[in-house]
Amino acid sequence: MNLTALTKALTKDHASLRDFLDNNRIYGLSIVSIKEMVIDETITIGTTSNTLFQAASISKSIFAATIMRLYEKGVIDIYQDIAAYLDPLTYPTFDGLIYPVTLYDILTHTAGFNGHGFAGYLHGTQLPTLEEILTGKRPSNSLQLKMIHPPKTKFMYSGGGFMLAQYILEKITNKSYQDWADELIFKPLNMHHSTLSMPLDKNHNHEIATGWSAYDTPLDQGYVIYPELAAAGLWTTPSDLACFGIEMMKAYHKKSDFLTSKNAELMMTIPKDIKSEYGLGFHISTVNDHLWFGHGGDNTGFHSRMAFCPNKESGIIVMVNSDIGDDIPNQILECFIKHM
Repeated sequence: MNLTALTKALTKDHASLRDFLDNNRIYGLSIVSIKEMVIDETITIGTTSNTLFQAASISKSIFAATIMRLYEKGVIDIYQDIAAYLDPLTYPTFDGLIYPVTLYDILTHTAGFNGHGFAGYLHGTQLPTLEEILTGKRPSNSLQLKMIHPPKTKFMYSGGGFMLAQYILEKITNKSYQDWADELIFKPLNMHHSTLSMPLDKNHNHEIATGWSAYDTPLDQGYVIYPELAAAGLWTTPSDLACFGIEMMKAYHKKSDFLTSKNAELMMTIPKDIKSEYGLGFHISTVNDHLWFGHGGDNTGFHSRMAFCPNKESGIIVMVNSDIGDDIPNQILECFIKHM
């Protein structure tokens, strides 16, 4: 289904796509579709194809891919107990005992950690360090990371776990996650409009979408600050995310050296014997016997969805800048997949 037909189906009760968006209090929309593993169509309303949106939890897919590339290079072992890398950082457990945990557990949300998501920080407030985010010490506005049930036993979505993984990455390599993402993801995939600068550098030359709150008012300076980079800190565009999704599909089909097919498939596989909808950094679903992988993202003022189907070599990315219209990306995604 092409985007023209998709928008007609969605807006059948409205005069136009812009009228549909106005009725849902959406002031900026950007959509990209993929066909035969190339960008097919782009629609923008109130933005351009180069306008940056906060990707929120889609950040987790980029972080997971960064870890997997380092795993293939032998820099990190995703199956090694993380205990050796934590000192002096510690986290409490539900029963006071110590359990082995791996990066694989963390990235599949099966490590048993709390900390579903993050609230963000207003401009002008003091931002926490990574250690303060994990320990819950002020100025962090999130609680301490804790293991609240045994690892490898059940799915529990944990943005806090991803922040622990970022801490481990930076401790092992003595290099920032931002630098690794630039080197291993953004530059090789020509994602020129993606950054983990949070807050944005005052001298940045990117055009950003202004986020709108649930009160139908623009956010101060256009956005809330999320220093939790691995979990929620990505700025990007649908076109850049399309480059990422295309490369993952190519890797799955053994048509890219970005990742081996084995590890691309691993990222798209739900852990055995766990009731879950997540692989390693991706939400996983099956529609009409076809695998779909992707992720959603919800920060204050910004809501996004991306989904890719390797067998159909297709995909879609939707980004909007409104809390009131936060369900519109879901509606667009579901319509696209239904008519594939």
